Amino acid sequence: AVYESGVHATIAGVLLALTIPARTRLDGPTYVTRAADQLSEVAARFRTDASVKERHAALWELADITGHAQAPMLRLEHALNPWVAFVIVPLFALANAGVRIPSDLGTALSDPVVIGVVTGLVLGKQVGIMAASWLVVRSGFASLPRGVGWLHMYGAAWLGGIGFTMSLFVSELAFPDAALLAAAKLGILVASAIAGLGGFAVLFLASRSGGAPDHRGAPDHRGAPDHP
Repeated sequence: AVYESGVHATIAGVLLALTIPARTRLDGPTYVTRAADQLSEVAARFRTDASVKERHAALWELADITGHAQAPMLRLEHALNPWVAFVIVPLFALANAGVRIPSDLGTALSDPVVIGVVTGLVLGKQVGIMAASWLVVRSGFASLPRGVGWLHMYGAAWLGGIGFTMSLFVSELAFPDAALLAAAKLGILVASAIAGLGGFAVLFLASRSGGAPDHRGAPDHRGAPDHP
């Protein structure tokens, strides 16, 4: 229905994801209490001459309680992760990438589309991620995790420039011309390599530097780990 409406069919997946609950049915204390009671029931049935069916019923109830303490979104994420990582993404890469590296690579890299894509992914991601992170932290809406500094954030901003699935998706929408689309794909490949190497270098440097910040992003040397 989404495809027939003229909207790209992948939007159906986004809409479906919005319907998956991110909250749990049981909070932590309630889960601990109920799970402890049910675990006692499981132990009692295994110590007695209870039937296999009764033992499994107690185990299923414990599993049901545990399931209610987990967010459906996270359960689905863990269940789908192997399929996505080892089946869906590789198939998508083989079917949709089609990156053609021309023999005159120097001329191809000077194409305005390639330059624009590389600039957007490598520099644009850095500016966008760092600016947004700085604004929400300085305004008090969020704080950096303990042990994470701005150099770590900068490394993550570099890694944000690694583009594939959504970058190809946007390129297909933006460039109906085959030649322009090929240039955009080449730009995505080059930008991803630059962003990956740059992010690795920055995060490697961050891991070697001391003075881990506190949760507000201010320097805190008291709990900083010693790095070799």
